[in-house]
Amino acid sequence: MDSHLMLRIIHMTFGSLALIAFLIQAALLFRKPHTQPGKANRIVLVAMQHLSFTVLILTGGVLLYQNQFVVQPWFYGKVILFVVIISATLKAFGKRDISLAQRKVGALVAGIAFAGLLTLVLWKPDFSASLAQQHSGQQQSTQQQSIQQSAMRQQIQQDQHTQ
Repeated sequence: MDSHLMLRIIHMTFGSLALIAFLIQAALLFRKPHTQPGKANRIVLVAMQHLSFTVLILTGGVLLYQNQFVVQPWFYGKVILFVVIISATLKAFGKRDISLAQRKVGALVAGIAFAGLLTLVLWKPDFSASLAQQHSGQQQSTQQQSIQQSAMRQQIQQDQHTQ
């Protein structure tokens, strides 16, 4: 097995682990909001989350290097959503004294970001093709407008000559 495939498998495995850790923490937050998990359970969940995020960043960087930093347009969306996930999970599951409503909103935002990231991973949309189509469509419409304007000028000139 080549190193690129092995790194992708590790990357996907730890992405799944991060999602599992998030789902467990979110379930605990929404089902039993006033009771936090015990110290041992909290340490395991936080360690699992930190380890998975760290491995995701490291393997993602190595995969990016192996691809010579050539990325698809959806890659930037993945990076932005990953930053949102980290920020929202800090808000939702951080140790600081934060209100329950803010914790729930943080978990909700992180969940939406996870869903968006998974959508990008599964669909891999090609935004560049749609932009190229829009651009060519705009060029065609401006060409049609130019042709119509030329026809109108010719009509006006003919009308002036006949008078």
